[in-house]
Amino acid sequence: MNVDLAALPDDVETLQKLVRSLVAERISLSKAKAEIERLNLIIKRLQRNQYGRRAERLDDEQLQLGFEDLNADLARVETSLPPPPA
Repeated sequence: MNVDLAALPDDVETLQKLVRSLVAERISLSKAKAEIERLNLIIKRLQRNQYGRRAERLDDEQLQLGFEDLNADLARVETSLPPPPA
């Protein structure tokens, strides 16, 4: 949420609502970023299992299933993110 500092309301109640809204947005964004980081770690682990030096090789079907699940999870998280500021 972009806030025009020059146009802030004088009403305390309105300001409190604005602050609550900003805090809720920040919490939501933090949760989404944490979920994306978790999913990226899973991707790295799958890649390490597939391509690492001493990897226990996964067959292609197992690897594809893992990537399909991750792609679905990433898409779900990305749709929950607020749009980037213009």
